[in-house]
Amino acid sequence: MVSAGALAVALNVGSCGVAVADAIHRSGADSSVGLPGPSVAKSAGDKDKDKGERGEEGPRGPQGFLGPQGAQGDPGPQGAQGDPGAQGAQGDPGAQGAQGDPGAQGTQGDPGAQGPQGPQGAQGEAALDVYTVVGAQGTQSTALCLGNDVATGGGFTGVAGGIFQNAPVPGTQGSVPVGWQVSGVQATAFAICHDV
Repeated sequence: MVSAGALAVALNVGSCGVAVADAIHRSGADSSVGLPGPSVAKSAGDKDKDKGERGEEGPRGPQGFLGPQGAQGDPGPQGAQGDPGAQGAQGDPGAQGAQGDPGAQGTQGDPGAQGPQGPQGAQGEAALDVYTVVGAQGTQSTALCLGNDVATGGGFTGVAGGIFQNAPVPGTQGSVPVGWQVSGVQATAFAICHDV
């Protein structure tokens, strides 16, 4: 028996020496092994005769390390058009929009058709054709209507104190007045006349 170190040096050449060195390495540096016998040539038949049966399959080795990331593959072909989705729910009403600007002025419309004749109106009251005549200012002022017109009233302008006459003319009983007269202090007579 020799040490593993001495045996490795002695068997430095030859296929048999390689096998023994490998056995020494796996069994440990301090292990001792026997020296192999002399090599004997064997025929092909002898090799098959000495070959033992196939041993059982050894246990599965540990999981290897994860390989590097592969390169990015090419994009696949375009898929087929999908079916339309279901109708969505009704959305909430939007906010009130701002007031729009006024529109442009429209064109003038055509005149409407002539309406029917209206009914006869009620008879109105007869209006008097009247006017006012003013006399000259003085202590006695007279205002006379024109032509044959009739005085329907009259009066004066001035200070009331000191006036002793303020009446139609003529002032006789049953006569038709044709003017107005005032006497006393400074005053101006006027007559309201009716055009007859």
